[in-house]
Amino acid sequence: MDFSFKKMRHIKRILFVLLLHSGVNGQTVHIEEDRIVYKGVVRIANISKQELYERAKDALRNIIGGKEPIINDSGENGTLVAKGTMKLTTPYHLIRQVGYILELSVEDGGYKYRIDSVNMKQVERGGKTIKISSAELFKGIEATGPESIEAEKILNEIDLKFQKILALVNRDIKSEPVAISN
Repeated sequence: MDFSFKKMRHIKRILFVLLLHSGVNGQTVHIEEDRIVYKGVVRIANISKQELYERAKDALRNIIGGKEPIINDSGENGTLVAKGTMKLTTPYHLIRQVGYILELSVEDGGYKYRIDSVNMKQVERGGKTIKISSAELFKGIEATGPESIEAEKILNEIDLKFQKILALVNRDIKSEPVAISN
């Protein structure tokens, strides 16, 4: 059989998406226009939209942290947008930090989430800084040899960290508020 380069690239993409979906906790990763995007809907019963909104706001502050993680607080339509970063495991000579935007849209009976604008900043200690978009990270899978292995390792770690962030957001939103008495 004679496979063209485009067919082989397409097969690699399909395999990558299938591998992502077979991993931890029923993956929610989606590829849109060669970008990594996480999105989904979480249903929560017996909580008002306003209460969900306040819990979501607190969850973003607790989990993403930083001075001002919430960059857009649109209470009237129930949407929160936060900018976050996370560090990846690296050998000593490298520092990798992933940036992303997490959007929560609260509605009656639950919320929608979307993680988008994923990018990575890689710094060599004492050297240069490289910014890598999610499309470029994804394209690393299409390479062969060590480059492909390293790209897959990075994407797997990013995936696990996003799954953790989503689990923590869900936990914090679903948890009952604690009443403090004097």
